[in-house]
Amino acid sequence: MAITGFSALTDSNYAALVESQVVLELRPANTSREFLRFAAKGPSNVANFPLYGDVGPSVSFTDDVTDYTTVTAMSDTAVAATAAENGLRIDVSDLVRATHVQNIVADAAAMLVRSNAEKWEADLAALMDDFSNVTTAASTFTPVDLLSAVSALEQRDIPGPYVGYFDPKQTGELRNEIATTTASYQVGDSSNAMVKPFEVSGFWGNYMGIPIYQTSLVVTTSGLVGGAVFASKQALGAYEIWSSRVETQRDASFRSLELIGSQCYGFCEISDTRGQTVKSVA
Repeated sequence: MAITGFSALTDSNYAALVESQVVLELRPANTSREFLRFAAKGPSNVANFPLYGDVGPSVSFTDDVTDYTTVTAMSDTAVAATAAENGLRIDVSDLVRATHVQNIVADAAAMLVRSNAEKWEADLAALMDDFSNVTTAASTFTPVDLLSAVSALEQRDIPGPYVGYFDPKQTGELRNEIATTTASYQVGDSSNAMVKPFEVSGFWGNYMGIPIYQTSLVVTTSGLVGGAVFASKQALGAYEIWSSRVETQRDASFRSLELIGSQCYGFCEISDTRGQTVKSVA
């Protein structure tokens, strides 16, 4: 008896099925923009962030009829953020667009957006180990190290709110300490939000009222990874002329569609004293 099996009809079977949902490429986590001070956009690629100097405390007058003749002058300084362009290009051929299972143009555009976001985060992360004041963990990063950095800001009269920005190794060590201790102040709220794995946003959780973000783009120097605790919207500034965008251009002679992702921005450290670099073993 002849049986028609799979091997008998190989020419009319699909060689393979392609899953419609593609698993995205791995990327470092992106954090929030909320802790940055943004300059207003204007007709220049440079934005200055001014800071007032301290004129000091008031002094005692000698009596109520003497004219006080000493004049104290105000002072200020400024830090500049220079915006510059960056981006990436992907060309998609007509043939691929016509035959590919996925919506390749949409996928390419989304990939360019993610590339822009990674560049933004890399430039931001590079600022974290630039603060002159440094807290260095003896070995692993612990809650005591975090609170020491917070205390250092408080001792310099830096008003809050504060933000933590760390490498996943640092937050992993912090999570381990929180998860294994029995101290009530370590446990946090009933959801134990700071112990859960991070999500795409890079928001790790809150500890002692401090929102903490993490990304693997934090800089490692001389075997030490350098995160930071800093005053929100006071320590770091950004000047953004245009945010991440994707545009297309048809290339008829090459039978393709060009996709260009671009952005234009610059970062600066507005106030060095308002941040505390936190280093630990990489």
